[in-house]
Amino acid sequence: MLVRIESSDNNRIKLVRKLQNKKARDAENKLVIEGMNLVSEAIRRGIKTDFVMVSDEFDGGQFLEDIKTGDSVLVCEVAASVFNKITDADNGVGILAVIDKNAITPDDIGTLPADANVLVLDRLQDPGNIGTMIRTAVATGYELIVCVKGTADVFSPKVLRATAGMIFDIPIIYVSNAAELKAMMSQAGKRFVVTTVDGGRPYYEEDLKTGIALVIGNEGNGVSDEVLELADVRVTIPMKGEIESLNAAISAAILMYEAVRE
Repeated sequence: MLVRIESSDNNRIKLVRKLQNKKARDAENKLVIEGMNLVSEAIRRGIKTDFVMVSDEFDGGQFLEDIKTGDSVLVCEVAASVFNKITDADNGVGILAVIDKNAITPDDIGTLPADANVLVLDRLQDPGNIGTMIRTAVATGYELIVCVKGTADVFSPKVLRATAGMIFDIPIIYVSNAAELKAMMSQAGKRFVVTTVDGGRPYYEEDLKTGIALVIGNEGNGVSDEVLELADVRVTIPMKGEIESLNAAISAAILMYEAVRE
């Protein structure tokens, strides 16, 4: 189904602008996704889509023609000059969609299988790192991501693009502090595995295959003291030479892949 939007004052244009703010995304339980990859993945997976919006200069090929002529998704076509003012992409992707967030509540945590692994992000800030960790969590079979307050918004456009569509494959929840994190993971029966630069056991000497909450700390400051105190196990990735630490996403990948190592 196709409609034409002529005015920048249109309510759907206003909604896209509004959802550029995290508080609005949380309040509306919706987000904006940009680019053919994310939009096509969301529609293919049946995620509730309010509408797709395209620039009138965008060539979406057969995919766009199919949804324009179908009845399942509303497609709004707007002038390129209007579209370029509401998109976050640096080079203009030409297509976006407003979709429902993959919502999860604390009550859902108790339904996690006993052997399920959880990735905990403690105040991570870099969108590329966060996106890479989400992709790796999906690839290694992790079943939940918990973000401690202070972690960048995982539903921001930059993080969403970095996940390459994997954001749709894993539920994500935020917690306010270490006490809330402890209560949630205790309810789920998870062992806290916390990464430290030194003072921990080599990661390959610990069982990181199942039933853990793996904590990855802030890129510059590591895991906070409050979260570090929750650790059942502290692990370190041994390094040679004078290297002090690895990139957060690389460290997370090394540790998460223990879940699939024979």
